[in-house]
Amino acid sequence: MTPSPKRTVGVLSVVVLAFLAGCKAEEAPTSGFIEDAQLMSANPSTPFNRTYWNKEYNARDYDELLVAPVNTQYVMAQNIWEKVNLVNVKPEQLKRDIDDLAVYTRQSFIRAATDDPKKRFKVVETAGPKTLILELALVQVVPSKAALNALGYVTWVPAVVTAGGAAATDSQDAGKGVIAIEGRIRDGATGKIIGLFADRERPKTAIVDVKSLNWWAPLKAIVDEWSQQLVALANRPPGTVVKENPNFELLVW
Repeated sequence: MTPSPKRTVGVLSVVVLAFLAGCKAEEAPTSGFIEDAQLMSANPSTPFNRTYWNKEYNARDYDELLVAPVNTQYVMAQNIWEKVNLVNVKPEQLKRDIDDLAVYTRQSFIRAATDDPKKRFKVVETAGPKTLILELALVQVVPSKAALNALGYVTWVPAVVTAGGAAATDSQDAGKGVIAIEGRIRDGATGKIIGLFADRERPKTAIVDVKSLNWWAPLKAIVDEWSQQLVALANRPPGTVVKENPNFELLVW
């Protein structure tokens, strides 16, 4: 049966809204994890919202990387629209899930460094004079409403209502979820801060998504992009730009 014009327009409207929402969210407010957040600024040559590099240090003086356990104490939900996502998730389950995401995040950054074809860093467990210590914090984790619905946590929320609700409450969620990270890079010998970065993203738009096995699964792709982008920044020749990946994913099988 041929779809009616009204139905076709309605479906296209949902697709357009999802596309416009995109992947990039506005930068998150400072969480408190980074004490000197004012040092960071926007830099179009990097894929992150804000970055800082201490020019007293030469990145080429370091060939080891230690990735510390990921901090989760700054995870936040900014308003009622975001908190309603978790209405049927027990607090203890939520804590376990966020801890699992933190473990995944640390493993992702370790994996990106280990699998780097250029072998820029050797991943170590003990810091030395040629070690960069990477300290990360998840500062915002908001589930996708579609993922929660698929797991039976919430009733399905239409995409148009989702987009409207997010706009009305000034949320960066847009129904697809959102995740924000802050990172701090220290000298392995002195502990002094060498670099800082912060970023907030929404998952790639997916009209069909059948690979989510838990509510934070759609956020894993963002974590993996962050880890690969950081390695790419470490490898880039001076003056080159590290770009983000496209923010629209039509089908996820």
